[in-house]
Amino acid sequence: MKFLKRIGIPLIALYLLIIFMLLAFQEKIIFQSETLPQDHVFTSSIAFEELYLKAWDDAILHGLHYQQENPKGVLLYFHGNARTLEYWGKWAEDLSKTYNYDVIIMDYRGYGKSQGKRSYDSMLADALLFYDFAKTKFSEEEIIIFGRSLGGAFATHTATQRNAKLLLLESTFTSVYEVAKKRFWFLPLQWLLKYPFQNVKNIQQISIPTYMIHGTNDAVVPYEHGQILHEKSGSGAKKFYTIQNGEHNNLINFPEYFQALGEILNN
Repeated sequence: MKFLKRIGIPLIALYLLIIFMLLAFQEKIIFQSETLPQDHVFTSSIAFEELYLKAWDDAILHGLHYQQENPKGVLLYFHGNARTLEYWGKWAEDLSKTYNYDVIIMDYRGYGKSQGKRSYDSMLADALLFYDFAKTKFSEEEIIIFGRSLGGAFATHTATQRNAKLLLLESTFTSVYEVAKKRFWFLPLQWLLKYPFQNVKNIQQISIPTYMIHGTNDAVVPYEHGQILHEKSGSGAKKFYTIQNGEHNNLINFPEYFQALGEILNN
């Protein structure tokens, strides 16, 4: 019995320490955020506008609106969990120029110039805030909701709350829980996750045309997540694009990726 106590008590203490560490640092795991000075100057080869939208709690969310003279519509783009609009803005600019769409893209709370205390509900509400801004410029039939990786959670949430022309998901997970349990299988994650972002429930409620792109060699969000989302999708017009040998962060190196974007966005 004494031996069991000597072994068991340290193991329990270690287990509780791991739980505490996950609670304390899960934001840093999920949100690999960087900030930008408020006087940071963005540059672009096309017209753009900086956006500062006020959230329900008076937080200020920063975004960029890239503009074309005669756009086919607007892409409301939700980026991944790392970097800021200094990086993602270049990609948004390329999308705008290549496919002749306006692009509206935001930085999440704690990213770039965006401010405000993070919470699960607040971040989802922020996504709707930017959709509602897009709707002041375009009709619902001209809005495409595009989410990449973590951004897919904001994209599917928005698509359940608002109408749009179509939904496009790239390298998106079924749920944070399913991703996390691969690493922390021994923890009661369903009670520990403060940001239980999920797409698998949302996707079943979405009936607008839905397109998904995923690489087969994605080690961050396994390819199977995309397959499950496609299978569960409630859309009657859906298509899944497989990028053979594509990883999580290198799909732009594959011609098939741009062929997929062209087919989706040029319709």
